[in-house]
Amino acid sequence: MDREQARLRIEHLRAELLRHNQLYYQQSQPEISDQQYDQLDKELQDLELSWPEFIIEESPSAMVGSDRDGNFPSLPHSTPMLSLQNSYDLQEVTAFDQRMRRELGQEQITYTVEPKMDGVAVAARYRDGKLQVALTRGDGRQGDVITDNVATFREVPMQLAEDWDRAFPDSGVQEFEVRGEAYLTLTRFAQLNEERRQQEQAELANPRNATAGTLKTLDSEEVRRRGLSIFFYQIFPVVHGVRQPDQHSGEFPHHQAEIDALRFLGFPVNPFFKTARSPEEISGHLHELESQRLDLDYQIDGAVIKVDSHASQLRLKSTAKAPRWGLAFKFAAEQAVTTLKEITLQVGRTGVITPVAELDPVALAGSTVSRATLHNWDDMGRKDIRLGDRVIVVKGGDIIPKILRVCLEQRNGNPKPVVAVTDCPVCGKPVSREDGAAALRCRNPFCPAVVAGRLRHFVGRDACDIGGLGGQSLDLFLEIGLVSGPADLFRLERTTLATLPGWGEKSADRVLSGIKRSTQRPWEAKIFALGIPQVGVTTARTLALSFGDIDTLLQATKAELSILPDVGDTVAGQVVEFLHGEGGSQLVDNLRLVGFFLETEQGPSASVAAEGGNWFQNKIVVITGTMESMGRAEAKKAMMALGAKVTGSVTGKTELLIAGEKAGSKLEKAKKLGVEILDEKEFLARLSEARNIAAEGSVES
Repeated sequence: MDREQARLRIEHLRAELLRHNQLYYQQSQPEISDQQYDQLDKELQDLELSWPEFIIEESPSAMVGSDRDGNFPSLPHSTPMLSLQNSYDLQEVTAFDQRMRRELGQEQITYTVEPKMDGVAVAARYRDGKLQVALTRGDGRQGDVITDNVATFREVPMQLAEDWDRAFPDSGVQEFEVRGEAYLTLTRFAQLNEERRQQEQAELANPRNATAGTLKTLDSEEVRRRGLSIFFYQIFPVVHGVRQPDQHSGEFPHHQAEIDALRFLGFPVNPFFKTARSPEEISGHLHELESQRLDLDYQIDGAVIKVDSHASQLRLKSTAKAPRWGLAFKFAAEQAVTTLKEITLQVGRTGVITPVAELDPVALAGSTVSRATLHNWDDMGRKDIRLGDRVIVVKGGDIIPKILRVCLEQRNGNPKPVVAVTDCPVCGKPVSREDGAAALRCRNPFCPAVVAGRLRHFVGRDACDIGGLGGQSLDLFLEIGLVSGPADLFRLERTTLATLPGWGEKSADRVLSGIKRSTQRPWEAKIFALGIPQVGVTTARTLALSFGDIDTLLQATKAELSILPDVGDTVAGQVVEFLHGEGGSQLVDNLRLVGFFLETEQGPSASVAAEGGNWFQNKIVVITGTMESMGRAEAKKAMMALGAKVTGSVTGKTELLIAGEKAGSKLEKAKKLGVEILDEKEFLARLSEARNIAAEGSVES
């Protein structure tokens, strides 16, 4: 692989990992298993080590995936809420033990083994025994405030007993935090789907996705009705919302003591909790837990192995993504054998053509599987998949059915390999493959499948949030010629809608009201609604913070876009290509004509917008030079979380310049324009002050 090939592959892997992060954390619609994701992540890390000139701070190889949602305010975590490194092989458990013993200089180490819940991480903070705030994992540094939703959990106490402080080793603790994993029991999941079937609603895909969606519901009473559950696994004291383990006496000596404290306080903990002092003992506990897996009323996908001693954990520290003292061991996915009957093709809203395996129905992991994703033709070629083959099907991460391999010993005759298509199966236009990418794409922006997918995306909850417009209604509109794109929705008439089959005046009024309200949606939701390839909710918010209206966004260059957090060269290229290509520019022009874009857009729902504001809120900021205490990307994210608009160049609109070491031309230009300038020390002081305002406002609310 030469330098240019490495650069293209690195950019492709980053874009793919960011896309899969958005699908998993923000949309709860993962396309690949954890193991496939880890393989992509490992390939990216290896390439970045081999080609260090391409390393960037914002690379997904160095960041935790984010489930941040612009509909909720957010707050900093008391200590980073990281993910665990994944393992799929018992030999890796042995290697983990050897590494721990070597780095700690100990002959034997005590470990704990607990179930790895297939749920959603939650942090809850208590002060004087009363629940103050609850957060999602977010991006690991900052989480969304979901206090009202977590307060509906039957197992989460709002007020603890008077002697709650007896749970801690020493007195004097006033504030503490617990962390856990929210989940839906399989029993409750089945009940909810039965209710949805009776109401002719689409069924929930799986318990984990349903849990994630429920926690991000704005109606806390609906969260209560859903009936989520939670297991807690961590507790620690905090001082003014920040964990200080080296300064506070209330810390627990080891993880076992944490679990005992949680039980004492009445927080639910998983009944399976084991200790081990060797890889052999750990392996025995893993086998025991896996044997119980199918009998549980909740989903687990493995086990969490931790060094028990907290003093040892502090010595081992963490990487940017994961603590070095823990390991998540993933169980093998369940398998079944069935026959591949046919391969159908799906065309998505961005034109990507995905082959889908149509299978003889087979029972697998608690459901009946009749379809499986094939991802792309390269994947089919590697596995030598052919029609009529007997195939082994697994559920990747217990979520996505996929074909693991072909049973070649059962193949009859010599069936022909499946050949990749050259033309779109819907519109018949030629398809193409991007450099470094495996997917084939229909480039016709007016392909009926692309148009239909774009419409569904446009009306979705994170986009225009137009209630009452499901897929069947949009298909009907397209079929009878009522609409040919999103802009036509704004031309619909009440009399026409009310006479459609299954419609009436109330349905028409509801939809028309939703369409009218969509013009007042936050600016980041409008950007997301455009359906720009690889631009998810987080990236849309980043764009909205940096470019205040549609005209400013249209004027943005690839260079200006690529330096933004969560963007990079590949996504920047997609944004420019879409906005100035035939389909995207026509979409923008049509939406402009119907009044979708406002002259002054409603800015992103900043983390503290509802909390009384702070010094950074709504300021247009530029960062230049080198920052010692934090990277520029981290500084950008911190200010954006507080409502600032961080841009890449100094203009007459710039209100603040953060000048690190070796600041150059931007500093000189800012001085000439009279822009306020802060050095790193002044910036950190302002940042701390603004975060405290945000934290106090959230707790008081």
